Order: sequence, then C-alpha cells, then structure tokens
Amino acid sequence: MRALRCLVRKEFRQLRRDTALLRVVFALPIFQLLVLSYALNNDLRNVRVATLDEDRTALSRTVLDAFAASDVFVPGPAARDGDELEALLRAGACDLAVRVPAGFERDALAGRVPSLGLDVDGTNSSLAGRGAGYAGAIVMREAERFAAAQAGAVPPASASRVATVVRFLYNPELESRLFMVPGVIVMLVTIVSALATGMAVVREKELGTLDQVLVTPLTPLQYAVGKALPFGLIALVDLALATAFARLWFHVPMLGSPWVLLLGVSAYLLTTLGLGLLASAVSNTQQQAMFTVWFFLVFAIMLSGFFFPVDNMPEWARWLTRINPMRYFMDIVRGVLLRGAGLADLRGELLTLLGMGVAAFGGAVLAFRREGAAGGG
Repeated sequence: MRALRCLVRKEFRQLRRDTALLRVVFALPIFQLLVLSYALNNDLRNVRVATLDEDRTALSRTVLDAFAASDVFVPGPAARDGDELEALLRAGACDLAVRVPAGFERDALAGRVPSLGLDVDGTNSSLAGRGAGYAGAIVMREAERFAAAQAGAVPPASASRVATVVRFLYNPELESRLFMVPGVIVMLVTIVSALATGMAVVREKELGTLDQVLVTPLTPLQYAVGKALPFGLIALVDLALATAFARLWFHVPMLGSPWVLLLGVSAYLLTTLGLGLLASAVSNTQQQAMFTVWFFLVFAIMLSGFFFPVDNMPEWARWLTRINPMRYFMDIVRGVLLRGAGLADLRGELLTLLGMGVAAFGGAVLAFRREGAAGGG
C-alpha cells in the first residue's frame, strides 16, 4: 500500500507540473458542454424547400407562400422544370421539393380533388417523416382556407381535400442505418488520420529523436509528407473496407461514382493529416496531443451533421460548421453513397476541403520549420 501511495503522489505531482494538460482536462470539457448544449437539438426547423409551380394561379401561390411563412420551412430555389427540381434534391440544395401541377386550382374549383407532389430527401429518416407531415398539414390548411373563401363556389365533396403524393427519395423505407452508417465511415476515417498522425510525431519528441530528424537534409515538407503518407494510405484502406462492409452487410448503396468519393477523401485527408501534424507540433507529450486532437474531434463530429442536421442549429453554430472540414466530407460521403451526387453537385464541398487541406498542411510544415530552427539554435 505504501508503494501505491507513493506512485499516486508522484502522478499527482507530475499532473500539477503539466499545466497545459490540466487546462485541457478541466477547462475544455466545460467549454464543450456549454457550446454543444446550445448548438445541438433535434427540433424540426430550417427545412429548405424548393418549389416548382406549374399551375401559376392564386391557389398555387398561396400554398407555396404558406411554406415560406412557416416557422419550420425556409424558402429555397424555384425550379424551372422537374429535372431541375430533382437535381436540387440530388445536390443537397434542398430537403423537400414541392411540385404544384398544372390544373391544381382548376380541379379544386371544378369539384375534383387536386393533387400536389412532395419529394422528400429521405436520407435523415427521422426528420424526413416529420417534415413530410408538416408539409402535408400546411397544404390541407391552405385548402381549407381556400374552400372557405369561395363561399360555396367549391362543391362540398371536394372542400379542403388535396391528394398529396409523397415520395421519400434515396431512402424510401426511411431506414435510419442508411443515415448513420455513412456517418460512422466518416468518423472512422477522421480518427485514424488525425489521431494516429498526431501520436506518431509526439512519440518522436518524447524519445528525443525529432531533433535529430529535423537537422538531417530532410526539409520540413518532406518530413511532414513522410509522416502523413503511411497514415493516409491506412485511412484509404479503412475507407475501402468500411464502404465494402457497409454495402455487403448493411446494404448501403453506392449510387454515385467511387472516383468522386476518392477525390473527396483525398482532399479531406489532406486536411485531417495536416491538423494531426499541427496538433503534434504544438504538443510536448502524447497526452497533450491526444487531448488536443480529441477536443477538436468532439466538436467536429457533433457539428458535422452526423447526429443533428446543420440546418437545425442556431445561426452562430451554423457559422462554426463552415470551418469544420468534417461537415463537408459528411456531405460528400452521403451525397455519393445515397443520392448519387456527382462532381458538379459536390464542387463547392471539394474546393472548400482542398483549401482547408492546403492551409492545415502548410501550417504543419511551418510549425516543423520553427521546430527545426529552434533545435538548430
């Protein structure tokens, strides 16, 4: 017991001297609790609605305006035809598409039951079902108001009746695994690339071999590439295995091109490997590096749309997600696997990740250059 007490006292003394680790252990979890508790919720709001008005009558405009006035929906682009409406859904530019066919008001006035189409992005099964329910309620409410305003002009049999045709695209059965499995794949790639890279460099610091490496003819860029490349290849293998397993075991489809997915993961790995190297460059121990990377990983995962849609977050949290590379890679993976999104649909996400990757990797190279200058001095 005496030996155990001595060991415990020694560990506490070491922790007390490591002020950086103490800040990470105590301050950062409280910060995470405050930020994430306000940012994350599963309420239905800010559902983006694209519209196609083929009727162009007072009733069709009233129905579409009701979506814009709702607390749940936000107006999105207006499509010119059905192909454009479908392309907006495939690109992830909207969550729900409302199509008012020609003759909508005429059928209502003639006593026939008018029809209206609702195409819903079903990748997030929970929100898709609730969003379709809210949309149907808005349509029925406006139909009732229209019938009442006609003061008997509409036959009673058709008053307040609309045949709402709902289609859940990309996940017709609203299976939650189709939403969650691609998110798990993204998380696995992130952890392998960022966390493992950070640990590898700090281990050389602790062993005292980093200074020896930095004074060799290797440039900081060559050193960064040499440390990152093995973990990047491992992450690519993990992605291939996870995607194949998701297809064979969970029946997650691959509707898009695997080459677009490969391009997306390459840009993403440039970012995560660079961030892992950067975290290791500013850390002195593996504990510091692990906690630093994990702190940012928790934020990245929670603010990526993995569990909670980005559109549900408050405005300040949505701004934070714009600097989160995991958000863009999540959109790419789900877009390619579930919606069949192509290069043109994901151009913005790919360019953003590429810019982030160049910045992160460049920052890591500069940090190693300073390490080398300090070691040489």
